[in-house]
Amino acid sequence: MRFRALTGALMVGALVFAPAKEASATDGHFLFGVGAISAAMGGANTAAPVDLLGTFYLNPAGLMAFDGFRSEFSFELFKPDRTVSSEVTGLGGDATRSVSDFVPIPAIGLTAKLNNEKVVLGIGALGIGGFGVNYAASTTNPILTPQPNGFGQVYSDYSLMKFTPAVAFAPSEKIWVGAALNVDWARLTVMPAPFASPDVDAGPPPTAFYPSASAADGAFGFGFQVGLLWKINDMFNVGAAYTSEQWFEEFNFQSTVANPNLATFGTPREFNFKLNVPAMVSGGLAVYALPNLLLSGDFRYYFYESTPGFEVPETGIVNPDFSVAGFGWTNIYSIHAGFEWWPVEKFALRGGYNYSQNPIPDSLAMFNVPAPAIVQHHASVGLGWQVTRRFQISAAYYRAFENTGTGPLINLGTGAAVGTVTNALKEDSFLLQFSLSTRGMK
Repeated sequence: MRFRALTGALMVGALVFAPAKEASATDGHFLFGVGAISAAMGGANTAAPVDLLGTFYLNPAGLMAFDGFRSEFSFELFKPDRTVSSEVTGLGGDATRSVSDFVPIPAIGLTAKLNNEKVVLGIGALGIGGFGVNYAASTTNPILTPQPNGFGQVYSDYSLMKFTPAVAFAPSEKIWVGAALNVDWARLTVMPAPFASPDVDAGPPPTAFYPSASAADGAFGFGFQVGLLWKINDMFNVGAAYTSEQWFEEFNFQSTVANPNLATFGTPREFNFKLNVPAMVSGGLAVYALPNLLLSGDFRYYFYESTPGFEVPETGIVNPDFSVAGFGWTNIYSIHAGFEWWPVEKFALRGGYNYSQNPIPDSLAMFNVPAPAIVQHHASVGLGWQVTRRFQISAAYYRAFENTGTGPLINLGTGAAVGTVTNALKEDSFLLQFSLSTRGMK
């Protein structure tokens, strides 16, 4: 009864703490690992199913590793530190730091192994990524000077969560397969909204003001995930998984005409933006080097270039009406390595490293001020405490080290570079996770 009551409380907690504003991420706009255990191990869990949350995120085949009824809840406090600086050639410039608070990111997973011991059913609700900034308008930082000369205040908030009912099956003792249906929900706010055509007056000289997409709009998406895990022997596991592109409905924004020089200023206008989530493939190796030591490594590849909202059409990133076609991100890979060591029966030490390519070309730094997903190197540590045979508490911390990207400051009217823009980002995160199992764990 206590087990069921605590599980119910964890489910309520996951619903209450929805992804909050100004989230950011680490591998592109994705978290590199979900939950304290996975994050502590650098996200290297495609072939190492040590917890539900990392397994739901990466490879549903690994759910076969969990006996009985199991539930997990993780709560992450994520803090990005973002700065944008710009200068006009010959005139100088300044830097502005984004307002930054801790962002809560929840994740919950539940599984049940059926009586035949060959099938596991489960469902997860995971916060898996996002981006966001909050830059105040400036009179000395050119890109943040008030419209129409700059963008003025820049605010963005994109949060991504997925609900993933899954099934895993063991056709043999050494081969596990799994599949999941992903039902996604995302929220997007951008101010000003460069993906909308600006409101232009006749002048002289003509001026252009981008409208605001400050009234957050939510959108649903869907996709699927399939995975395989091969237990070669007692020492080695190999895993592989594919997550499809997540196809979203368009974000729809109710806004107003932003140009005060127009007679229609302040009257309603509406625009749309489609932002899908890219497909991902992952492969991993797990080595049980000692009875109490696990070593794991992953490789992932993200397909941004073919994803609506991130891709750049052949005609270029700026449309004829001066709206921005997309973020212009490139495909990237990431490398993950981690370990889990139980030096004594009740306590585990975990550590990891993650490297991710930067998806944002320097030439498009200006167009990605609202989404500076440029960090590349991440180091993580964690602890696990086996409180009882059925209950474990885990904690983790990771640091994403600062990276910068510099590109031209472009006059959209002429297409000429008039200066430079530099984005800088680093991140810190703290995680706490609770794991419960009717059959015990470890």
